[in-house]
Amino acid sequence: MVAACFTGARAQNADDIIQKHIDAVGGTDNWNKIKTVKMKGIMSMGGMEINITQTVANDKGMKMEIDANGMKGYNIITPSEGWIFMPGMEKVTKIPDDQLKSSQDKINIKTGQLVDKSKIGKAEYIGTDSVNSMNCYKLKITDKDGNVQTAFFDAVTYYLVRSEMKVKVQDDEKEMAVNYSNFKKQPEGIVFPMTIGTEQGDVNFKSVELNKPVDDNFFKPADSDPK
Repeated sequence: MVAACFTGARAQNADDIIQKHIDAVGGTDNWNKIKTVKMKGIMSMGGMEINITQTVANDKGMKMEIDANGMKGYNIITPSEGWIFMPGMEKVTKIPDDQLKSSQDKINIKTGQLVDKSKIGKAEYIGTDSVNSMNCYKLKITDKDGNVQTAFFDAVTYYLVRSEMKVKVQDDEKEMAVNYSNFKKQPEGIVFPMTIGTEQGDVNFKSVELNKPVDDNFFKPADSDPK
């Protein structure tokens, strides 16, 4: 990314930017009606197409399921525990507490898309920048648990187009960035990014199901999984 001082840029109020973002993607009332989200898509990585299914039940859990040529795995995050089982792993592995803490935004779709002000501890406007040739407002956002991210909002649409943060990987801290694009308005009135890009590759989601029932046991490793 290249820093940009675009025409008409001026000091912005972080709260105003967040509110304009919330309004742009559907508004608080519409988002508060969303309790569960199930998205299906495909990630292209190393010439292989990997089927991805991500299910979120707000404040209960997130499960990311993958299917790579019949080799299946998953990543589960809940408020108190998390597990990972990927192709090539011999058994289900419990996610360490520090990694679990930094992943809590994944269990609430509103938190991940920064549309729930009650989850934000502090927001600071820190300037402007450019993301994929888009002029953006840049905010430093700290959640109520102390997790920090830098969020980039398109200065025209106010959509969240990029998020940068540090995550724990074993004993090291690693910079992680997520890009959001291909925004689509759903019949329920909210706007979702249908393409999510990471350093592993882009996930292109093909379908979104909202407010479908999800059993609590769905967010636990199956008894048949190797422990």
